[in-house]
Amino acid sequence: MKIVALILAAGNSSRMGEAKQLLPWSQDTLLGNAIKMAARSQVEKVYVVLGAEAKRIKASLQGTKAEMIMNQNWRWGMGTSISCGVARILNSDIKPNAILIMLADQPFIDEAYLNLLMEHFNASDGRIIATKYGNKMGVPAIFDKSLYTALMDLDGVEGANVLIAQNKQVCFGVDPGKKALDLDTQEEYTIFKISNFKNIT
Repeated sequence: MKIVALILAAGNSSRMGEAKQLLPWSQDTLLGNAIKMAARSQVEKVYVVLGAEAKRIKASLQGTKAEMIMNQNWRWGMGTSISCGVARILNSDIKPNAILIMLADQPFIDEAYLNLLMEHFNASDGRIIATKYGNKMGVPAIFDKSLYTALMDLDGVEGANVLIAQNKQVCFGVDPGKKALDLDTQEEYTIFKISNFKNIT
């Protein structure tokens, strides 16, 4: 199974107050760390969707093998990033069987967890392997090629969670432990950066 990673990093980080993609994390940046974790996993290739602060962020990623995708419509919401990202992937030579969608602000998501998602995808007949958040499911999540058209139809603020909710009958959830923590505010970033959350499981 060929699976590629699509990292969504186009937002303007309004709650953080600055571009969180560029915030230092573990001798890298939040986005650089996400790319590193994806690249260490079993995905075929890593794609990154940029939007706000694209020039600065792209400059910070010199030397990375990830392919950058510019979303000119990033202001309209995450759905536009997914749509343009999937469209670019389908125009590539890889022709993946599935796409792993992940975020730039979940620094505790590591290659082991991404590989676990892929193991479940390869071993099941589910079209979506998603991350559990209590009674809900979300990204990081793997979407089978049968859902590519639906992913490209996403628009505005509608993200992958909408598609997951619409396809519960073919969705399998994986428990991330404490790894799926988003860093949305300066307070969250400071707390977890200082502690490095070493006991995360």
